[in-house]
Amino acid sequence: MELLLNEQQTLLRDAAAKLGAAHGGAKRARLLRLARAGMDQAAWTEMVEAGWLSALASEDAGGLGLGAFDLALALEETSKTVMMTPLIEAACANWAFAEAQGALDHSSGLIVPATSPPAQNFNGRQQVQLNDGMLEGALSFIPFADHAEAFVVETTGEGIAALCLTPRSSDGLTIETVHNVDGSTSSTLTFDQVRIGEGQVLARGEKAAAIAAKMHELLSLGASVELLGVAQAALDITLDYMKLRQQFGKPIGSFQALQHRAVNCYVDLELNRSLIYAVLSAWDAGAAHPAMVSAVKARLSRCGLDTVRAALQLHGAIGYTDEHDIGVYYKRAVALAAKYGNEITHVGRFSALTTSPSAMQE
Repeated sequence: MELLLNEQQTLLRDAAAKLGAAHGGAKRARLLRLARAGMDQAAWTEMVEAGWLSALASEDAGGLGLGAFDLALALEETSKTVMMTPLIEAACANWAFAEAQGALDHSSGLIVPATSPPAQNFNGRQQVQLNDGMLEGALSFIPFADHAEAFVVETTGEGIAALCLTPRSSDGLTIETVHNVDGSTSSTLTFDQVRIGEGQVLARGEKAAAIAAKMHELLSLGASVELLGVAQAALDITLDYMKLRQQFGKPIGSFQALQHRAVNCYVDLELNRSLIYAVLSAWDAGAAHPAMVSAVKARLSRCGLDTVRAALQLHGAIGYTDEHDIGVYYKRAVALAAKYGNEITHVGRFSALTTSPSAMQE
């Protein structure tokens, strides 16, 4: 699929590719994983300076006024170099803040969503209760929480939904972090009588619920785009390897069985790219069906991971060593396939949304 981009979109995509070439790469990702850094601070600083965090917020709110389609162009390019940054999380949180308050927050540093997407815990979503100005409960699987200065927390309680801006320094908030297989981090936030002032409540009721639902969609779509970029880069690396690796006096790329396998991966990626950018365009137009968001994440979690797994296998035994770069892409794909819900949970959500009209109300 060849995307038809305007000049602004082309410049954004090229700038992201340039940033990835300067700061990304499998070797750097491996070093960050071994150092247990969890995040590429140098790359993140450049993203902040470029203003990408405010990409989704409207110009009236002080943002760039771009769409999810535009941000995805940058996200796909940076993910091709396994760049470990909270671009989709920060952009999503800033968009939510601007939607709720009408202006961006420039004082809290890195803000990430603290929420429980429906497909992440399909058999029982975690919840945080807001009662009498106090937060109680826990949320798990929050990416980059160990680097965030504040959280946009989705809450229930007192009969209505709410979104609260909660600093990490809040009394009663504890953060337990583990490192994933790719070196990224995942945290559990526990709220024990965390006091919330009225000024920290960004939105209540239907407005809060609508913003939270859109946040869930953005996060799932963002993880899908990242997985697409990782899978594409893994396939490109493998095609180059197949041209060089000799077996029986011939490049292994000349063997028809391996050609067929590579072509199947290519077709899968192109089909998924068409689907995801179509859904992103619909999301920007306010016409994206929630079930299609789950369809995107389910397909990418399966096809993206299958492509990277095939790429690793086509490298032979060397692909299974930590020293070879293809293994870095495989570890990243494993983490992204599970992020914000894996294939099974999103298939379940897709089924629920398409067989029961009442399930549309999350």
